[in-house]
Amino acid sequence: MIFFSTKAKRNPFKKANIVVVASICVFLVVPPLYAEQRPLYENTENIRLAATNFLQEITNAADNPSIEIKVNELDSRLRLRRCESQLNADLPPSSKAQGRVTVSINCTHPVSWRVFVSATVYEYAEVVIAKNVLTKKTLISEQDIEIKKVNISTLRKQPIFNKTLVINTRTKRYLRAGTVISADSICMVCRGDVVEVVAKNSFFNINLKGVALADATMGSNTKIRNSQSNRSFTARVIGRNQLEVPLIATQ
Repeated sequence: MIFFSTKAKRNPFKKANIVVVASICVFLVVPPLYAEQRPLYENTENIRLAATNFLQEITNAADNPSIEIKVNELDSRLRLRRCESQLNADLPPSSKAQGRVTVSINCTHPVSWRVFVSATVYEYAEVVIAKNVLTKKTLISEQDIEIKKVNISTLRKQPIFNKTLVINTRTKRYLRAGTVISADSICMVCRGDVVEVVAKNSFFNINLKGVALADATMGSNTKIRNSQSNRSFTARVIGRNQLEVPLIATQ
C-alpha cells in the first residue's frame, strides 16, 4: 500500500534569500560609516593661514628676507560656523603692518562673523649701535660704534643706518653698550657750540663764526646767531661744527 504526502518540500534557499534582500535594504538606507562628513565649524588653522597670507602680501614678505611674520595661535575652544565663502582679511584703519598688529578675519556666507587675530611683523635691518658705554657729550669715534642687524619694527625712534652720519658727533645723553643710535641721541652741531659758517656762491666766500641755537645732525638745517651782529639765520650742517649758507648772486 503506497501513501503520498501532501506536505510541500521546504526550500533550503528561502531563508538565505530573505537575509540577502534584508542586507541590501539596510545598505541602501543606512549611510556607510566611512562616508566623509563636512565639519560644522571653521578650522582655526584656516583663519591663521588667511591672516598670514594677508600680511605676507601687504609687506611683500615673500621677496624680502628681512621680514618675518608670526601669527599667534587661536583659542582651541573657538566655535565659528564653517565659512563657505572666501575668508576676508584687513587691518583696522590707520594701522601699519609693522610690529604688533591685529588682523580682522571675516566670513559672509552662510552666516556673517568676524574674528581678530594677533600677529607680529618683524623687520630686520643693519643699524648703528654703541659698541661701548658712551657718556653724555662724548665725541663719537669709529671705535665707539659698530653695525649690527637688529629688529627695527619695535623701535620707537628712527635708527641711523650709516656710520658716517655718527662719527664725530656728540652724544646728547648717556648710551649703554648695544644701544641703537637714533638721530635724536646725537648731534653733529650741538646747542651752544661755537661754529664756523661759510656763505658762498660761484664768485666769493664769506666765513664767519656763530653760536648754534639748537641741536642738528648732518645735512639738517639749524638756527645760528652771528657772533658779531647777533642776528640769527639758518644754515645747513656739513660737518662737525661746520655749516654753510648758499648766497644768491645778483646782477
